[in-house]
Amino acid sequence: MTRYILDTNVVMRFCNPSDVQHHLATEAISRLLAQGDECLLTAQILVEFWVVATRPFEVNGLGWTVEKTRNTIHQLRQRFPLLEESEYIFPNWLNLVTTNKVMGKRTHDVRIIAVMLDQLLV
Repeated sequence: MTRYILDTNVVMRFCNPSDVQHHLATEAISRLLAQGDECLLTAQILVEFWVVATRPFEVNGLGWTVEKTRNTIHQLRQRFPLLEESEYIFPNWLNLVTTNKVMGKRTHDVRIIAVMLDQLLV
C-alpha cells in the first residue's frame, strides 16, 4: 500500500462538481483507493481548501458559505485520514525553505513536503 497526500488542487476539484476537472480528480482518487492505496489530508491542505472555497468567485474562489465549506471539510475528514503533525514540522519546513531559497506561494507546498518527510521518520 502506498500513501498519498492529496494536493489542495485535487481536493478542490474533487469537491466541486462544476469544475471541468472534477471527473479527472474523482477518477484518480477512485483508482488509488481501488488498488489499495491510501489518500491522506494534512491540516495545511484543509486550510488552503478553506481559503479558496470561501473566497469570492470573482477573485478566483468558489464563493461558498462558511457552512458549506465546514460541511465539506467534515465529509473529507470522514473519508480521508488526517495526518497528525509533530513539533518537528516547523523547524524542518524552515530549514527546507532556507536551504532551497523558496519564496512566495511555493512556501505552502514546502510545508506539505515537511509533513511528508516527518511521516517517513515515524
